[in-house]
Amino acid sequence: MEPRDLNRMFDALAPTPEQEQAGMDRLLQKERKVRPMKKLKKLTVVAIAAALMVISCAAAMVTGLDQRLLNYFGSSQEQAELLAPGAVPVDVTVEDNGATLHVTQVLMDRYSILILADFTAPEGTVLDMGEGVKGRDWGFGGMDWSLPELLDQTGKEIDLEQSWSWTIEALDDGAPSDNHLTMLMRMDLSDGIHPDWNVSALALTALDLVRFDHELKRHVTEYSGDWSCQFPISWQDMGQSIQLNLVAGQVDDVDISVTEIYLSPLTLQIELERAVPVPLHSDESKPGLYTHWLSAINSDRMTLTTKGGQTIPLVGLGSTGGNQHQKQSFQLAEITALEDLEGGTLNIRIEGGSVDIPLDNLVPAE
Repeated sequence: MEPRDLNRMFDALAPTPEQEQAGMDRLLQKERKVRPMKKLKKLTVVAIAAALMVISCAAAMVTGLDQRLLNYFGSSQEQAELLAPGAVPVDVTVEDNGATLHVTQVLMDRYSILILADFTAPEGTVLDMGEGVKGRDWGFGGMDWSLPELLDQTGKEIDLEQSWSWTIEALDDGAPSDNHLTMLMRMDLSDGIHPDWNVSALALTALDLVRFDHELKRHVTEYSGDWSCQFPISWQDMGQSIQLNLVAGQVDDVDISVTEIYLSPLTLQIELERAVPVPLHSDESKPGLYTHWLSAINSDRMTLTTKGGQTIPLVGLGSTGGNQHQKQSFQLAEITALEDLEGGTLNIRIEGGSVDIPLDNLVPAE
């Protein structure tokens, strides 16, 4: 990597003046059920602020993402630089009942938060990742899943008031029968992180390591303990957006407009609006109006193309919608620079119609 590339990356990782001042002032596909964090090992305000200062210094030393995240996305070291603005170095270890959870890195954009951690049980413990066991079989808390909490600069929980999902996956580490698991935890937010929230920390609940038993058809506890923790995150949005009012097609003879497109090297989100709301009561002559509206687009009905003509496959992350507005989120199957996406096109096909939306004039997301 050339010196100018390193400088650019370090500049992207450096905390904003507001984040530095905050640190000095404070001397920090599946819906889950929320559970209060009764035993959360919380940091004091002083410890949170001190940790923020450590992050500010550590950011200057980061040269890329953890290799396991790169492998997960199928990315190269060159593509890792594109994600560097959203990478947060973390070094938090919690021990209970002889086992440890070590949180090592967080990767964020406006709509997705990924947490990488290592779970290590005592020697001789077998955490089976062998044949028939899937990564998504592993988790914390059995069927009573607990969602993480975003905290503001005062340590107060931020009330999201939106639809979101929480998934946990054990990644293949090449040792299926040892005492170690690499855990990737992911939050996807339908409405995204608002800049005014002043997100300063993330609180994670990790009670009892569990695995889904396919024979018993239920989760079983593999190792008991409480590895709940919280850690500071110094965040900046690595995505940009386009505000639009473009009719992209019709569903049941009603115009469907694209009102916003958000793009990061990792994520695409599209906001749609109906010209008139879906009726609250189904019309017997036109059944399924609401379903038709919510299924107006998917990854098979869109094509994302760079300015150089390269097609970037999309993977659906989920959607939320009301009777007039909806949001659809997708992961870019290949990490892509915004410089390559700007000047490209997004083709959307709705009920036989097709429209090319120029990806011009991308601006920092608000």
